[in-house]
Amino acid sequence: MQRTSKPQEKSPERHKADQQKQLLFQKVGIFIDAENIELSGLKHHEGRTDYRKILEKVGDREITRILYYKPEYKDISPEFQNFWSSLGGEIKRPQKNADSFMVIDAVTMADKLDVVIILGGDKDFLPLVWYLRSRGCRVEIWSWPESTSPEIKTAADFYFPLTEDFVVDDKKKRR
Repeated sequence: MQRTSKPQEKSPERHKADQQKQLLFQKVGIFIDAENIELSGLKHHEGRTDYRKILEKVGDREITRILYYKPEYKDISPEFQNFWSSLGGEIKRPQKNADSFMVIDAVTMADKLDVVIILGGDKDFLPLVWYLRSRGCRVEIWSWPESTSPEIKTAADFYFPLTEDFVVDDKKKRR
């Protein structure tokens, strides 16, 4: 009589931990659709996005580039620019829509990255996700679930939903 063992089921927490563990020592590029992330955070969670906490969640993986895309006509405070610089990030300011800048940068860097994290949930990035995966990059979408396309979640290798934990708590700072 041959015995077959039943595969062990992993808890969601254990599965996430295993995924992160397997990704150590990979080169990561982070591409931030600022309009999508920030407006969604304000609309659905009534707060500013806490980028420091997001970057901490990347873990021990090597962050090669952090690119933040926001059109010129949208304000960026000097305080935010200093903060962003302190994180090692770059700010790109196209005249209008930032999506094309983000796509070009991700495509040109694809051969130098193992993992591409896109902060934003627009369905417009589907062709980019498909291209990056075809080049061998692992693609992760990190975004607010309320403003994320189901198609982009499915197309990515991994989806990381942002929660209220990633909102800056300005009320605590005022007290």
